[in-house]
Amino acid sequence: MDDRHHEVLAVAALFFVLAWLTVSLRVYVRGFLTKTWGKDDSYMVATAVVFTVYLSFQMVSAVHGTGRHRWDLSDEDARIALMFWYLGELLYVLITCLLKFAIGYFYLRVAIQRWHIWCIKLLMAGTVLFGTVYFFLVMLQCLPITEFWENHPASKKCLPKGPTLGITYALAVVNAAADWAFGTLPFFIVWDLEMKLKTKLLIAGILAFAAIGSTGTIVRIFYINTLMDGPDFLYATTDIAIWSTVEPGIGIVAGCIATLRPLVRHCIGLMSLEAAPRDRRSRTYSPSNSRLRRKDRRGYRRSLSPSDLVPTELSGTTSTEIYGPKRMDYQSMEIPLTIVVTDESPAPHGHIMQTTMIEQESESVPWHHLRDSFENSFTKGTVLGHGRFRGPD
Repeated sequence: MDDRHHEVLAVAALFFVLAWLTVSLRVYVRGFLTKTWGKDDSYMVATAVVFTVYLSFQMVSAVHGTGRHRWDLSDEDARIALMFWYLGELLYVLITCLLKFAIGYFYLRVAIQRWHIWCIKLLMAGTVLFGTVYFFLVMLQCLPITEFWENHPASKKCLPKGPTLGITYALAVVNAAADWAFGTLPFFIVWDLEMKLKTKLLIAGILAFAAIGSTGTIVRIFYINTLMDGPDFLYATTDIAIWSTVEPGIGIVAGCIATLRPLVRHCIGLMSLEAAPRDRRSRTYSPSNSRLRRKDRRGYRRSLSPSDLVPTELSGTTSTEIYGPKRMDYQSMEIPLTIVVTDESPAPHGHIMQTTMIEQESESVPWHHLRDSFENSFTKGTVLGHGRFRGPD
């Protein structure tokens, strides 16, 4: 027994997962990560919602008969399958229109020249015009409408084969042409931008990726003739049912992927930070641990002239923390310096030990002096808070 309803169910389930996965990522990027929500995002979410309803109708139709021969079905199952097939075909027209609007507004974000904007708007208007014609053709192809599922869509109460196939082919070709126009337009949009050729091709490719659903449109055209196979309609139209899901499904997934570049860069940045050596991300030297190696360290002293920090033979400790990625402005930073020099030589009996303290305040210490000194003697001294350097205890 020929039974292809499992193929219809599998394709519907696959694109349900892919569509909502990519739409959810798009909502996160545009709504939370970059906060650049626009009309194209709203239309894409609306497309995903209608696509979900369409998939539910198609699954019901597949459970009751799509993909199976008429003689293998009961009259009730055939009636339910044809009714939900009919509703799904109406939603297919609505999905393609919403998807074109989502892609069109996506391009309007970057279009600058007037003729680019007019081309996009004309394509969107043409989509509405032809989509409306096709919607009413599908809806009124049988009179009364119930004839579609009470009998079959090729009965005497439905439109003849010639006009139905002619209009359907014409609208399918127009739809495919609109997809290809949306796919090539990005190259004209970025051509006049002042950037490297490699960057232009990258941006144009990302934008054109949103219109990749045209491949499904072209493949679907080859199965349109099966729409007029009345007696075994549910089995004969299995391929067109599958490609009617693949076409908008690919368009939704591709259109959302084209907006995920900020998320990719964000994730790469996080992974690079995690993969970096720990001593590069944050270096902390505890003074208590450094005192154990004090004999092998050198301290700092500040010369009385406005020169750089120079090392001395004093011992000391270092406590330094490096954080990123923010950078601080040190140009106007005030750094008070306190130098304590203590003569610890044994005082003769009956004399007073002398301690000398030299304090010097320095304002707006040039950052390049501090930078060079830290690069030359990173771990040779005691660096305390507020830029204060101290010799041995």
